[in-house]
Amino acid sequence: MSACDAPMRVPIYGVTAPQPWCWAVQVRNAPVLNLHRVPPTDVLGAYVAVCAAAEYVPEIKDWMASWHGPGVSAPPADELPTCAVVAVARVAAVSLWPDGERQSRWYVGPAGLWLEDVVALPEPVDCEPGPADTLWEVPAQVLARVRLAFGAVVGEDKARWDAYEALAARSGGREPASLKDRVLRKCSCRRAMTKCSTCRVWRCTAPGCPPHTCATGVSP
Repeated sequence: MSACDAPMRVPIYGVTAPQPWCWAVQVRNAPVLNLHRVPPTDVLGAYVAVCAAAEYVPEIKDWMASWHGPGVSAPPADELPTCAVVAVARVAAVSLWPDGERQSRWYVGPAGLWLEDVVALPEPVDCEPGPADTLWEVPAQVLARVRLAFGAVVGEDKARWDAYEALAARSGGREPASLKDRVLRKCSCRRAMTKCSTCRVWRCTAPGCPPHTCATGVSP
């Protein structure tokens, strides 16, 4: 299920990440969040509200940009929010160290939450970060604001996809006549494609197609 189809009343857990790791998740560079405690069994398929911790860790920024890290240049501390939820993501898989099935330089364990359908919120939602080593319950007032912002972004995405699919259906597989139609890219599954906001590569979000991974910042 894609983020565009996700029901709004699925469980949303809180998870804390220090900056700039939180930023890396928000912009879809970091595919995983690391926890020290094993998450509950029902977290698979649920959603997490990614909350920036109170601190910015310069050592993480240095590691991210290093040759033995993922090679990502992170923004400085004064450009990134803290103590705020910045994104919502679906938990697609859970790893326990050592685990060789899903390797990534971002995965240090001992428990890893592998994320998909990351939705960056339009504005950070102020929140007192919960414990950094495990999942936590988001306060009701914060959760309501997060759901509202998440729903607005998902609704806009769905409206955009509906418009793309309607245009593709009207084209009927023939060469589009207008310039607007000609720049509409289609996947082999006939679904309209769009450019990733991070790496600008054309992508398809149809459930049957391979998931998109940004070409910038993610190192296997």
